Amino acid sequence: MNGQKQIVVNFIIFQLGWFSCVLMAAQGLHETGIFIALLLVCVQLFLADNRKKLLILMAIVTLIGSAWDSVMTSLGILVFDTGMIVSFLAPGWIIAMWLMFATTLNVSFRWLFGRYWLAMLLGAICGPLTYQAGAAMSAVVIPDNFLANSVIAAGWALLMPLYIKLTERLHVDEIAGDKL
Repeated sequence: MNGQKQIVVNFIIFQLGWFSCVLMAAQGLHETGIFIALLLVCVQLFLADNRKKLLILMAIVTLIGSAWDSVMTSLGILVFDTGMIVSFLAPGWIIAMWLMFATTLNVSFRWLFGRYWLAMLLGAICGPLTYQAGAAMSAVVIPDNFLANSVIAAGWALLMPLYIKLTERLHVDEIAGDKL
């Protein structure tokens, strides 16, 4: 698959998974969202040339991202009504979204390689927007918008360049795949 088509497919798969997780969680059907997200992650793994590198990236990004969301949950910055296994941890559907997000770093976000300031800016702007979108769809409650947006923006301003650098260091750009 050519590069442009690959980016479009990767982006669409991620968006399908994101909306599945958020909309299903909002309806109290978080297990369905997780199932759909995991199926879509399997598609991304199938398309990858080097599954081992992608799995390593997915594990690291998911651990860091889930820990980040768990801290915000335990501090009451984010409040989730569904999918909670333990009250101070991020719900399972959020963890599934981190898995999916990791699959975009080597494809949809490849253009950020070496552009850490841009990755920081993108994270600071788009990070809060995604949580606000989740709140607008009733998947998460944000008790204090200013506090949440500030914390999320700061966190994503650090996380996004970190994830880009990690993807580069693992040479995950080699695993994008061209099976379509």
